[in-house]
Amino acid sequence: MKKRFLFVFTVLVLGLFCSGCEGDVTRAIRHDGFNVGGDFICDAFIGEAATESVYFFTGNHFITTNGRIYELSIGKTFANNANCKPADTSIQVLAIFDNRIVKAVDGRYYSLVNQNNGSGAYQEITDNDNSYAIYDLLLKPDDTIKVGTVDASNGVYYVLKNDGNVYDVTIRKDKTNSTPSILGQTVVYSQDDYGGPIIDFNYNGNSGATFVRTQTKAYHLNAINYAECSRYADVACDYRMMESASFAEYGDYILAYNGAMIITTYGKTFTVAS
Repeated sequence: MKKRFLFVFTVLVLGLFCSGCEGDVTRAIRHDGFNVGGDFICDAFIGEAATESVYFFTGNHFITTNGRIYELSIGKTFANNANCKPADTSIQVLAIFDNRIVKAVDGRYYSLVNQNNGSGAYQEITDNDNSYAIYDLLLKPDDTIKVGTVDASNGVYYVLKNDGNVYDVTIRKDKTNSTPSILGQTVVYSQDDYGGPIIDFNYNGNSGATFVRTQTKAYHLNAINYAECSRYADVACDYRMMESASFAEYGDYILAYNGAMIITTYGKTFTVAS
C-alpha cells in the first residue's frame, strides 16, 4: 500500500513539475514576440512513441533529419485525427529551395507543393521548367542545404551550405534563353557571428520571420525601436538580429520553427506577432 501511494505521489509531482515547465516555456515564447495558437497532434514527432525529428519546417510540411516528408494541417486534423501524416511519396530530400522545390537523393528535383506551371506536389521538375536552370545551378552542388530567394529580378539568393554559413549569391542571366551563372558570392550570415554552424535560416525582409538558427540558438530580426517607429511616420525602424531567449533556455521544448511559427514538444503552436 505504501509503495503504491509513493508511486502515485511521484507521478503527480512529476506531472505538476512538467506542467510548470510548459508554462515557463509558453511565457518565454510569448515574451519573444509570439502569440499562443492551438494544439498540434502528431505522434510521429511528439510523445513517448515519437520516432522522427524535424529538420525543415516549411509551414505545410515537415522534412525530417533523414529526408522523409510529412504533410501538415495546422488547426484542422487529417482523417487520422492528427495534424500530420506521411506524404504519399518515396522522395528522400537532400536540399530545399524556397520551401517549394526539393533536391532528392536521386539527384533530381521535385515539387514540394503544387506549382503555377501545373506541376503537382511531388512531381519531378524537368528542364522544360523555365526555372530549371536556376534550380540546377543553386541546388546541384553537394554542399548546398537550403536556398532562399531574396531578389529574383536581380538574381540575388541566400544559400546555406554545409560549412555552416549562409552566402549571398548573385547569378547572371544575360538573355532570356541563356544559361545562368554565378556572378559572385559573399558570406551574409557567418557562423562566427551566431555561436556555431548555422543549420537553418529564412529571409523575409524586415520582419520577425527573418531568422538564423544554430543547434543551440536562434536569432530573429527585430525592430529595437518598435515603440517609436510604429507610432511616428518620420521614425524609421532600426532592425537588428536579436537572440531568442526562449531558444537559449528552452530549446529542448521546441520541436519546429520556421520564423513565422513555433511548434513545441508538448503540442502547442505559436505564431509570430505582426
